[in-house]
Amino acid sequence: MSDNYSAVRLFDDGVAAYIREDFKTGIKQFSQALKENRRFAPAYAGRGAAYLRINKIQKAISDFTCAIRLMPSDARSFHLRGLAYEKAGEIARAYRDFDRAIEIDPDLTAAYRSRDAVLDKEIEDRGAMEDLELIDHLASMRVALLRGEKKAA
Repeated sequence: MSDNYSAVRLFDDGVAAYIREDFKTGIKQFSQALKENRRFAPAYAGRGAAYLRINKIQKAISDFTCAIRLMPSDARSFHLRGLAYEKAGEIARAYRDFDRAIEIDPDLTAAYRSRDAVLDKEIEDRGAMEDLELIDHLASMRVALLRGEKKAA
């Protein structure tokens, strides 16, 4: 029982450091909590959030994945892992995690906003790629016309 009490105390210290935006201290405190109790899902989620804030994206994803394995019904861990995937440029995975967070907790409005944002970004990126392809095609058509070719590329 003292291991759990100690882990909770260290977790609380990690949360306090996170709130102060002292993410490195938060990571240390969450790590200490995990040494006391390796199955303490909130400590993985807290450390993952701190890693995310200092752009250690793969470590954040790993910690959120551990939190999800231990607490598969934790919508916030799915949402946070989705944010990490988004930062890593893994839009499809981000979208799936946001979707799963919403499925678990339909009242988690942040997950809706995040899902909409990645969907908008994906559509915008796809549109930009299509624009570049169209410009390339038009340029090749112009070159063909200038050469006197009847059929452009």
